[in-house]
Amino acid sequence: MKFLGNVQEVSFDGKLIVRGSFAPQPRSRIVDNRQKPVGKVSRVFGPVSSPYVSVEPIGGSSLLSAIGKQLYVEEVDTYAKTKGRDRRDRKMS
Repeated sequence: MKFLGNVQEVSFDGKLIVRGSFAPQPRSRIVDNRQKPVGKVSRVFGPVSSPYVSVEPIGGSSLLSAIGKQLYVEEVDTYAKTKGRDRRDRKMS
């Protein structure tokens, strides 16, 4: 778990806006301090030194109660598909 930042506000479309300490990867899973899933990163915007992160919440919890919470990024190795066969892997006869 890597500390992302605190929830600053709730946007008009129901997403949580977090002032981040770094820019996470899109679709990264966001959890709270109890490792309970909060949502996924939908967009990163703003200055490079301390970007804003838009988090799409999952679940039916109250969004207004999330303001001020500390959020963390769950560290995952990769989101890419496993490497399959390629044209270069084929044997030419």
